Amino acid sequence: MINVAEHELKTILDILTKHVNECEVRAFGSRVTGTNKDSSDLDLVVVCDKKLEIRQIGKLREAFEESSLNFTVDVLDWQSITKEFQKNIEKSFYVLKKANKKTNNNW
Repeated sequence: MINVAEHELKTILDILTKHVNECEVRAFGSRVTGTNKDSSDLDLVVVCDKKLEIRQIGKLREAFEESSLNFTVDVLDWQSITKEFQKNIEKSFYVLKKANKKTNNNW
């Protein structure tokens, strides 16, 4: 789990569902390891099949900035970070939101 209040988690999940519903989102860093302070940021990485568009990641970051959260949220795109950084994240992360893959059932 991540170290945030229940109402903060709801806000975070609402924003993620609106902006990156088709992607998995992983939390990592101090709010996952339990070493955070109240003012610590929340580190998120968005994991999609392809690289996110700059506009999409910008809208996601803007939504967090405009939210009522009392801490900053740092958002990264999995496809844009180094393999070394990916391996570091894979050591300790929490899946905050699973990917909601769209299915086509028009048979």
